[in-house]
Amino acid sequence: MRRALVGLLAGSVLGLGACTSGPVGDRELSEDGPFQCGIAYDEVRGPEPGEPHGSLRDFRAADAVCDAWWLDLPDDFVPQGLEVTTSTAYVVGHRAGAVGSKPCQVAAVALPSGRTRAFAARLDPPGSRSDTAYCRHGGGAALTDAGLWVVETSRLWLLDPARLGDDPVLRVWRLGDGVRGSTLAATGGTLVVAGYRPDGPGRARWYDESSLLRPGVTTLVEAGAGAGEVAMQRSTRVPPRLQGLAFTRAGVAWTVSSGIACGVVRPGGRPRDFVPGAEDLVVERRSIWTVSEASATPYRDPSGALVPRLLLLDRAAVEGGGPASCEP
Repeated sequence: MRRALVGLLAGSVLGLGACTSGPVGDRELSEDGPFQCGIAYDEVRGPEPGEPHGSLRDFRAADAVCDAWWLDLPDDFVPQGLEVTTSTAYVVGHRAGAVGSKPCQVAAVALPSGRTRAFAARLDPPGSRSDTAYCRHGGGAALTDAGLWVVETSRLWLLDPARLGDDPVLRVWRLGDGVRGSTLAATGGTLVVAGYRPDGPGRARWYDESSLLRPGVTTLVEAGAGAGEVAMQRSTRVPPRLQGLAFTRAGVAWTVSSGIACGVVRPGGRPRDFVPGAEDLVVERRSIWTVSEASATPYRDPSGALVPRLLLLDRAAVEGGGPASCEP
């Protein structure tokens, strides 16, 4: 069972669960270990979405979960993307609904409480609000010095995270022919836009961030950039059913593939069991953050067993968990 600890990072006090003695997620712990992960239903922080059921879904990597949050968000919010700072989790997703009409939504969630500090219920282009131009089905997030990036199937958005409650969109780019957005990551001055394919490997396309930010640039293309366009630097393969992409400080790519009943993470190599319905992830030195859509309104387990929306896991426990036992 989780032991609640007090962590310290950059002068901010965070009450985070921990899995091992010493730093977890680069947070110096105020108690000595050893500590064990694995949390109970009544240890998940915040109000459970929808009707309470009182049980957590069992999965093989559950013992690696050190802390978890339901999140103080609307019941129909479907988590998709994630970025984490010292005291805030930026959770990107969409409102459940019919295909083609799922507005992107973004929440700034205070840590460790899980309370929503700011919430954007819809993303519209700067100076425009219409029933056709808004962002749909936000699939991934990346945080850089320029701001919070959000990707959807056909567009890339840049937000000011300090203005989530009030016209946060700074710029919008179109994804050209052949470029499909499903998830997103940033590494070494590069934005990596990756696509989802259910039946085979997808592609990740790498773009220089400074080139995207040049005035007048409006479109990301694969090659042969014309006026207002930026061509990719390179293309790499990603696994089938890709839901999340992240890079370690050393630049190693981690990917998540999942279905509602199965989650698999690839930490730069062989797949390991992960969180059912897992989407985006953030990989720190000792820990892994992820969001799950498994308990969102459209996907809930009929038996009532739930998966928290935001989870913190012990990286070593996930990496050492043995080969994946399921296939999304």
